Amino acid sequence: MPRLPGTERLGRWFVPGLLAGLLALVMAWAPISSMVNLMRMPMHRMGMPVGDRIGMPWAMQRAQPPIIQPLASFPQLQREGIVMQVGMHVDSIHALSLAEKTYFVDGRFWLEWPNTVQEWMQREDLEPLALVDFSNQVEDWNSKVMADLSQPKQRDDGSWHQSFRFSSNFDVRTIDLRKYPFGFLQLPIVLQVVPAHSVIDGRPLLLVPERNQRGIIGEDASLDGYVLTSATLAPVVRTYRTDYGLNRLVRVSQVQCLFNYRSSFWPGFITYVLPLAIILLVVLISPYLECSLGDVRLAIPSTALLTLVFLQQGYAAGLPRTPYLSYLDKLYAVAYLICVGLFVLFAWSTNRYAQASDDQKAAVQARLDQIDQRFQLVSLGLIVVVALEVWLA
Repeated sequence: MPRLPGTERLGRWFVPGLLAGLLALVMAWAPISSMVNLMRMPMHRMGMPVGDRIGMPWAMQRAQPPIIQPLASFPQLQREGIVMQVGMHVDSIHALSLAEKTYFVDGRFWLEWPNTVQEWMQREDLEPLALVDFSNQVEDWNSKVMADLSQPKQRDDGSWHQSFRFSSNFDVRTIDLRKYPFGFLQLPIVLQVVPAHSVIDGRPLLLVPERNQRGIIGEDASLDGYVLTSATLAPVVRTYRTDYGLNRLVRVSQVQCLFNYRSSFWPGFITYVLPLAIILLVVLISPYLECSLGDVRLAIPSTALLTLVFLQQGYAAGLPRTPYLSYLDKLYAVAYLICVGLFVLFAWSTNRYAQASDDQKAAVQARLDQIDQRFQLVSLGLIVVVALEVWLA
């Protein structure tokens, strides 16, 4: 029985078309399901104004102030508060783990307080260390805080002073990896007033940085692969979500010691970007091979895909999971797309060349060479656009 015109061609493309449709469905399933779940969420959980906010996450309660604000935003606290000055010197920073978002610090901090606080501590039988702690300290068993002198010393102006040696593992609560392996890194040490002692004799206890302190960073506070740009002490106020059984709003004073680093360009480029660039270069050169070498052409993008998977797993193992893609992630996504596209192109061109008659092979070869060149140009343009878009975002 004779076939209808075009039926043979339709049958040849049915299976590839079906596979492409299934692949597109799998790729689109995650964003489509996320949108459906978002539409099913109650209005108050999407940040819409409603009267009843019981059970709403704190971050979505627009009527609530930010949890952490600069001390300058609370003029009444500054007028009524009792000031305790804080100084800090960091000898070394090491054992940075981006995957666990922790790092280890050795250093000293010192406190200076008025005689009012000293008299209150004597009445309550408390030591200065009972008034403060590190809010982003990871664990106690691997940390220590020891006083340099057993008792605080009184100065000529009537104030009291004591210094402490600390060695502890600290948590980096937020890390911005959008431009990884490039970009900036901020490491915090947060010293705060213990919530139970945030109010002394009806007056708030405030931590403020020591005036005109110099030398926050020591000689060994550098990190491999990063360049230290600044170190600052900033006074802030944290509003807790709980009252800790004190039956009052708990606002505690904090001093944040912030270390700002920027990543070194060439180590990050040589380690992470250059291997990816070399693999893509080999992949994009492969279309120059003759169509008659179909087996060799098909082996190049498939081998490159396996290499890219192992490379990406290697650097991703040292990073935390993030809800966004980093600069390097997007470059790898483009590389995967190019390799898959080139594999499909080579499979099609190999069949096209093999099915051509001997007198048509030269013309088919020329046509396929043009398609290969266009694919190369489109791939290069895609790489440049994605790289610039991510870098400038």
